[in-house]
Amino acid sequence: MAAVVGFLVMTAHLNPLPGLVTVRAPERERLAALIRVEEGRSSELRLAADGLRRQVAGFQKARGKGPTDPTGGLASIREKMGLVAAEGPGLVVTLDDSSDRVSPSGNLNDLVIHSQDVQAIANGLWGAGAEALAVNGQRVVPTSAILCVGNTLLINGTVHSPPFRFTALGAALHGAFMNDPLVERFAEDADRFKLGFKVEDKDRVTVPAYTGTSKVRFARTG
Repeated sequence: MAAVVGFLVMTAHLNPLPGLVTVRAPERERLAALIRVEEGRSSELRLAADGLRRQVAGFQKARGKGPTDPTGGLASIREKMGLVAAEGPGLVVTLDDSSDRVSPSGNLNDLVIHSQDVQAIANGLWGAGAEALAVNGQRVVPTSAILCVGNTLLINGTVHSPPFRFTALGAALHGAFMNDPLVERFAEDADRFKLGFKVEDKDRVTVPAYTGTSKVRFARTG
């Protein structure tokens, strides 16, 4: 991905793609244009992937589960990989930027939600025992990436702005989640800087299926 972005920046002035600007434009403008292009490509790939998933679902339905397969066949694997939606009791957590315009610390960055805040909440929910998790409707799986780009986040190749809504599946998550050290620290910051931080227990939540690519391109052992 980094190589592709770098190539686009270097060649935009020679053969600009739709939505791109020249390399003489301000850096923020160029970055925003590149994000728009890549988001469009990601959307096209998701549509293609949806078509392939429908084909696979048809094959699965026609074949059925293997009678000698103790794991329940492909259906069980898809469920474990987050490729099917999940429902049940759970927790909904919402983060948002501060309504204040002046920070008590003097640093305006303390008034906005950052990627490390999103990651801390996600890890806190996993640590509390969440069985499935989504952020702004995007299913979080082991290969999901949450990246900060200015005041927005890239989640599974899609762009999101605050508020960030976490939907976690699992019973009795509240206590363990709120006692997580990083969550406790964020709660203190939220109180100090008046950041939005809302935690709600729900009798039933729906965590959508993951719709991005599940292919791992690179892996390295420690």
